[in-house]
Amino acid sequence: MPDGGLSFRGVRAGYGAAPVVRGVSLEVAPGDVVGLVGPNGSGKTTLVRVASRALRPADGEVRVAGRDPYAISGREAARLVAVVPQDVIPAFSFTVLEMVLMGRTPHRSRWGGADEADWARAREAMVAVGVQHLADRPMEELSGGERRRVILAQAIAQDAPVLVLDEPTTHLDIRHVVDVVSMVRTLADEQSAAVLAVLHDLTLAASVCDRIVVLHRGEVVAEGAPETVVTRALLRTIYEVDADVEVGRASGRPTVMVGPPAAVGPSTGRAAHVVGGAGRAAPLLRRLVERGLRVSAGVLHGTDTDDEVAARLDLLRVSVPPFSEIDDASAEACLAMMRAADVVVVCDAPYGPGNVRNLELALRAAEDGVPVLLVEEMPIEERDFTGGRATELWTELRAAGRSFASTADAVAWALAGRDAS
Repeated sequence: MPDGGLSFRGVRAGYGAAPVVRGVSLEVAPGDVVGLVGPNGSGKTTLVRVASRALRPADGEVRVAGRDPYAISGREAARLVAVVPQDVIPAFSFTVLEMVLMGRTPHRSRWGGADEADWARAREAMVAVGVQHLADRPMEELSGGERRRVILAQAIAQDAPVLVLDEPTTHLDIRHVVDVVSMVRTLADEQSAAVLAVLHDLTLAASVCDRIVVLHRGEVVAEGAPETVVTRALLRTIYEVDADVEVGRASGRPTVMVGPPAAVGPSTGRAAHVVGGAGRAAPLLRRLVERGLRVSAGVLHGTDTDDEVAARLDLLRVSVPPFSEIDDASAEACLAMMRAADVVVVCDAPYGPGNVRNLELALRAAEDGVPVLLVEEMPIEERDFTGGRATELWTELRAAGRSFASTADAVAWALAGRDAS
């Protein structure tokens, strides 16, 4: 690794007999931004303390800009690594300008005060993080977000080749989050700083970091580019949450979307079968479960959003492989579910050769006397990719004795109110 980077090799460290981190190895090259993520208590802040010369490792090797920070003076180490801790409240009353000037201490002689270059660098750093207007304010009068930006300015003024940040966006509003991550990216890109950032927001980490390292129970369990690390499987295994991970339109990087689990409402004693596709049934499936209905779904296609949501809600469903047509066995299984339901809800999905058979099944259920509710927020003519067959079947469903067209919200409320006709 070039001399400007940061590396941990087989580091074991902690605060008592039991180590917090065990055998951790990772590297941050000059110009790289590496995100350190993981659940609370996984050892992230412990590694920050090891890197900042605040906690000597019990075993392993640490190198900052090619040097062992524990083999040199604190003053020398401060020229190599700047640290932004989770929060700082000074023991004495200092103004913002005084705090930022402290970042220049490693570069000054022991007996000399700040010179013109130090003052200029401090002011540049304050402007960079937008705290120049607070220069004369005492630190204890600032909000948590303002204090964090001041400490970041202090770290920038320190001009160290390695920057370590422990949750740098805590307490910041969205505008200042954007400012801070942009600044960190600029330090890496334009000044070749090696940046290690502890982050809890996985979407933010994926958008700004070149690589992400995942700590769990003191060990590295995943490492790599954001798109290979931030996955549903990781969230389920490490964070024990079920979340959607999609590619963000603005960043082109993974975006994590977490919502509360569906709360099953008091049972209405009724069953609904939902026909979906292309994600058109997903919101309705959740609403019906929350309103106490027993819900089944199908025929769905694997990897479709509706199929994934139905699986997450643990619904009885019939699925076929992606892009395949509905086979006879799946069709018969789904028709049995429809006939066992009190009502069949057909969502306004696009219909093509792969799923038009769902409309045929719904029509057979209607002919057998099962009420069919059509969700028609989008006209069938705009969703028909079968050369007219889907429109023909939809029109027949509309005309079926106990069928009617409505919106998803109206369907959900009608079923919850036990009004299906």
